Amino acid sequence: MDYLGLLCLGTFVGAIATRGLEFATGLETWQQMLTVIFSATFTGAAVAFIDRFRSARAFGAYSVGLLVALLWAYAGTALQNVTSEDETRRLLGWLQIAGVSTVTLLAAALFMPPAFKELWNTDRKGNDAKSREDGGRENDA
Repeated sequence: MDYLGLLCLGTFVGAIATRGLEFATGLETWQQMLTVIFSATFTGAAVAFIDRFRSARAFGAYSVGLLVALLWAYAGTALQNVTSEDETRRLLGWLQIAGVSTVTLLAAALFMPPAFKELWNTDRKGNDAKSREDGGRENDA
């Protein structure tokens, strides 16, 4: 479940970061928001998870989660553009919705199968079958 967990963590942290960016109106507020966002993004649980999975193959899921959150944060703007009278803005709105949907579906297609495979390989006791030292045999002790 490393893939799915890191994807969700990246989406959560990305949602916090992009919401913070919405409040930046000028240079002074931009600097304040950047400080708050960086401290929220790189402290606490997120850093602990990132440190644990730094060398794992699933680490790329965190970055994809950040991207998905950024794209979905501006989906409201895309919907406003779709209902616009201007033909160019309407086209851009539809392209943005298509892009958000495509990236989200690609993220699900990339990271859900490994997550389900990992879940499938986990035995009933909650131990990872490939990491047991007894060669896959049950411990009687």
